[in-house]
Amino acid sequence: MELTKIQTNAQWKVFYKTAAIMALLIVIAGLVDTITSILGGEAQENSAIGIIEWFLRFQNNLFYAFSNLGVINFITLSLGIPIYLALYQAQQQEQPAFSGLAAILFFIGSAVYFASNTVFSLFALSNQYALAVEVQKPVLEAAGRALLAQGADLTPGTFMGLILTQTAGLLITSVMLRGHVFGKWTGGIGLVGYSLTTVFFILAAFAPEHYDTAMVFAMPGGLILLSYQIMLAYKFFQLAK
Repeated sequence: MELTKIQTNAQWKVFYKTAAIMALLIVIAGLVDTITSILGGEAQENSAIGIIEWFLRFQNNLFYAFSNLGVINFITLSLGIPIYLALYQAQQQEQPAFSGLAAILFFIGSAVYFASNTVFSLFALSNQYALAVEVQKPVLEAAGRALLAQGADLTPGTFMGLILTQTAGLLITSVMLRGHVFGKWTGGIGLVGYSLTTVFFILAAFAPEHYDTAMVFAMPGGLILLSYQIMLAYKFFQLAK
């Protein structure tokens, strides 16, 4: 029994290192997203961009098109899965119920977002559009508009998945504030970051006419969450020792 416990602890130490690396990769992905947004010029809500312009973006600047339609979110949410598993394990002695609930909300939210975002379908459609004859293009444009309405990033179509993952973040950082594993600084910084980005997602999805105001919340919120991920990585490396 004691040997099994030692082996389990050793496995979790390795997993904590993995979670720390995932957190640092999220920081890198976030920095890439920030730099892409700055180099891309003036921020513009996705709902204001027409389907023909999206098709052109896919053909002329594939990276920007994928980035603007949420591929960075695909990456960060995927990297977050082992992080939430590690967070649950690290805090199950103090707050097992709420840590488990946060992990479940994150997993469900990620799955909903992956299923609702239509970036890859739009990419496939753009390739068809580039090869289509004129008589076929109106049909492809109509299909593209339907896909945009269903699941363009930062629109009502993808909101449910994002808000569930944001709720998970708000919950897990609140747990950190009440616990002793990660400390109040980590929990407080994460809570502020998730609060700001939650406001951004709500405004971007349901008040796109106020997108400039939404960006006021997005930029500091995103940078704060990058700091939060660095603090998480540091703590995970400590737990792995």
